[in-house]
Amino acid sequence: MLVTDHVVLSNLRQVFKGIMPVSKPVLPRDRRRDLRPTLRQLRILHLMSYGLTDEKIAAELKVTSRTVRNDVAGLNAMFEVQSRFELGAAYSRWMAGH
Repeated sequence: MLVTDHVVLSNLRQVFKGIMPVSKPVLPRDRRRDLRPTLRQLRILHLMSYGLTDEKIAAELKVTSRTVRNDVAGLNAMFEVQSRFELGAAYSRWMAGH
């Protein structure tokens, strides 16, 4: 997708200028540490990669959305990240290393 609308580009520049000072780089983690996500956590990561919400993931896995949120929190701790975006990036790197 190529954005050429000057108003959209100007707004995007403003957004990025606002978040750049407070953003943190996504750092690669130490691959020597063995991560062992559960089968359900792996399924959650896979479904998250398609952009599904916690509620949709819960329905797919036949668990509560609270269970999904708890598993996502556990995955954040396991991968040492703070956000879903960072978790997705860490998961992609981890999968590429396996």
